[in-house]
Amino acid sequence: MSYEAVLEQVKTAPEACLDEISQIISYVVYRYKKENEEFNAVTKAALQEVEQMKKDPSIGKSYTDVDEMMQELLA
Repeated sequence: MSYEAVLEQVKTAPEACLDEISQIISYVVYRYKKENEEFNAVTKAALQEVEQMKKDPSIGKSYTDVDEMMQELLA
């Protein structure tokens, strides 16, 4: 849905609903920003960990067989 389509819906909404619409929009925007901030922080940390493991293979275990890796992870 486009910005314009949402704006048209808001324009046609009864004035009594505007506070509720505003609260919903604020919550959705907050949740979106929060989820993306957390995802980016987690992703950055994971990438840094991989870089450290590449430089020092003793940090973590590596696998050449996916089935073996999954068996160990699920054990």
